[in-house]
Amino acid sequence: MLRTIIYLLLLHFLPTGVIAQSQYPSHTAFATSLGVQLGSAGIGVEFNYPIYNNLSIRWQANYLPEVRKHYHGLIYQPQRTLTGVNIDWQPLFGGNSWFARKWFVAFGFYYFLKHQMSTFRESRVIGEPREKYYEVDLGKVRPYLGMGIGRLALTERLFLNLNGGFFIPTAKTKVEMVYKEQYDPSVIDRVEREEQNRYNRVWAHLATSLNIQVGLFYNFAYRFNTYQWQPKEWNNKKKKNYRPSKNQQFR
Repeated sequence: MLRTIIYLLLLHFLPTGVIAQSQYPSHTAFATSLGVQLGSAGIGVEFNYPIYNNLSIRWQANYLPEVRKHYHGLIYQPQRTLTGVNIDWQPLFGGNSWFARKWFVAFGFYYFLKHQMSTFRESRVIGEPREKYYEVDLGKVRPYLGMGIGRLALTERLFLNLNGGFFIPTAKTKVEMVYKEQYDPSVIDRVEREEQNRYNRVWAHLATSLNIQVGLFYNFAYRFNTYQWQPKEWNNKKKKNYRPSKNQQFR
């Protein structure tokens, strides 16, 4: 039953995506494309597929390479590996301004295979390497809300996408000390409580949830636009049984 439903959805959406991006290529922010992106979520790959003139599905996967930052006597190492799907919506589709043709809003859902902050400090034993102090669990399931600018053309087939938004927290951030047997229970309780309160402040959630990225993409369905946009045609398309005339079709 599930396979049948998926098959029917593919039969409906695959042709729709081709029509959406070929009929009004200069007025949609979306295109069937594959690319690489870089940002606060790390480096990754992304695939975009339009399902309608002003709607597109976007899948991405990211990995954050090892980075360590010294701050207030501690060393912080974020660990982030994620994958997710967005539904991108172009609210101003039909307008002739640059912003109307490029701006979109994104709604998504992401799963983090790894989403932690490892904290190290200098070893208490001279000559020994740094020791892990505590681990911060930032939550693995997060909805996404953001916006972006799409299809900033570099060549006929290459373009840039700019994205920004937030991975919305669904649970409190948890802090747990490592090597607890080496510490007094009162110290463990104090450190975990203080750090957990610090990581659950609003500014901390904003900092760990922020997503900013830029991507370079290859357009698989590029066709030179010889079609002159007529705003009234978009309104006519909403009417029942409307069919564009032959001279209105993209050539």
